[in-house]
Amino acid sequence: MTSVPSYPAYPDARPPQLIGPPPAELAVAEAARQGRVTVAFRSILAIPHLFILYFLQIAAGVVAFIGWWAALFTGRLPEFAVSFLSGYLRWTMRVSAYMYLLTDEYPPFTLDDDPAYPVRLAVPAGQPLNRLAVFFRWILVIPANIVAAVLTLGAGTIVSFVAWLITLITGKLPTPLHLAFTAVLRYLTRLHCYWFMLTAAYPSGLFGDMLEASGVAPGFAGGPGYGAAPGYGAAPGYGAAPGSGAAPGYGSGPGYGAAPGYGAAPGYGAAHEYGAPPGYPAGPGYGTPPGSPYAPGYGAAPQYPAAPGYGTPPGYDAPAGYDAPAGYSAPADAGYGAPGYGTPGPGYGAPGSGYGAPRPVFQPASWRLILTQSAKRLVVFFVVLGSIFWVGYVAGYSILVGTVVNNVANSINTRSIAIDELNSSYSTLNTNLTQWQHTLSACNKKLTCVTRADGKAATYFSTFANELQATPMPPGASAAASRLYSDATMAARDFTKLSQARTVARYRSTITSTHLQQAMNNFNADYNTLGTTLTNS
Repeated sequence: MTSVPSYPAYPDARPPQLIGPPPAELAVAEAARQGRVTVAFRSILAIPHLFILYFLQIAAGVVAFIGWWAALFTGRLPEFAVSFLSGYLRWTMRVSAYMYLLTDEYPPFTLDDDPAYPVRLAVPAGQPLNRLAVFFRWILVIPANIVAAVLTLGAGTIVSFVAWLITLITGKLPTPLHLAFTAVLRYLTRLHCYWFMLTAAYPSGLFGDMLEASGVAPGFAGGPGYGAAPGYGAAPGYGAAPGSGAAPGYGSGPGYGAAPGYGAAPGYGAAHEYGAPPGYPAGPGYGTPPGSPYAPGYGAAPQYPAAPGYGTPPGYDAPAGYDAPAGYSAPADAGYGAPGYGTPGPGYGAPGSGYGAPRPVFQPASWRLILTQSAKRLVVFFVVLGSIFWVGYVAGYSILVGTVVNNVANSINTRSIAIDELNSSYSTLNTNLTQWQHTLSACNKKLTCVTRADGKAATYFSTFANELQATPMPPGASAAASRLYSDATMAARDFTKLSQARTVARYRSTITSTHLQQAMNNFNADYNTLGTTLTNS
């Protein structure tokens, strides 16, 4: 894995006057046209990345846990944790930007920084961490997590579908939506970097960065990625604004200018088309000496005049093996080669031969995010819409949970009542049947006495069935209760038939036809089943 991109690699990553620990920065290329086919199947195309990121997320959780312990004792996140977690977030942000339609370029399968991909992440290197903040990281991150959840609900639901539909039809995501989605993604990036202890800066900047009051026109930054620092002139190497009369690209040094009676500051001088101030030559080592045929700015080797800013300074020959001053590349034989690189070695041939055109490096001109008013209003809309969804979700969840709790409470209450009622009814029935048996023994086989006792038994079972039917049962016990009710009703009907017998022969045939004993056995079995069901439900 390559080294983690840090702020020294991106010198314009943050404004110099910003106080506090540097946050993680996310840069996204401007909105461009996209292929409608890739837009239509964007979710499907991202599946391989989402599958890999699922497992990388588990690994990132393990590394973050180990890094938390290390940061708690040492005050810094270990280098291996910084490297892996920043790579995981880099991959995640590229895929998220691809899903948010911020770019049409398919994300690479790598944890490393891809200089050519239009979404890049810069993580501050060597950040010291407050051990107390590390210890309470789970608590401190709660407010930012709530904001992130609201943003995700607001930007990732209806708005994402509308943005997908617009991009599918027009082939381009509108600029306000592009900026608003970038702001959301940058906030999520800063949140994850803070959560993973890659930075000590708390997540912020949801509505973009502020322009300094430096007279710079809205939408344009001064200096390298930022405006000029307060109290200073133009940034070195940039020069004054157009129309000021200063030479393009040069101008005075920062906050200085020429002293009275002196020429320009050494190392600058006047450009060729302006000339030096009257009576003063250009600074030493620069400009064109009077009468010199060489190109302005620097001299050139005698065999060819170089473009301004290259070649050998006048007054001395180039050292052996060098064609230009340090920091510049010599012109190639035909045109100019890539600055800082020499001619390809033997066996390589022309650049790009066999490899295709090289992908351009995406080096952001500024890592700041300046939102238009339309984009800011969209971010506010994300927050409002996400808040509505969040409140609706919480309310719906509360209603659902409340309903479940009430059902469980009612079920417990119903079960308790059913058990009590069933035990009471059965106890009464059992007492009455015991009395019925004593009565039959006392009848001494007298038919009239026996049939009278059977009539009372029929009443006992009928009463039990009516009480059982009136007892509320939990849903899980309804079937067992129905079977027991059917058994009690059948027993009451059979005892009623016996009570109506007028002869012994009729009584005996009724017993045979009704299967009373089997009905009594079924009643006892179903009663035990219902009791077990109520106890376990």
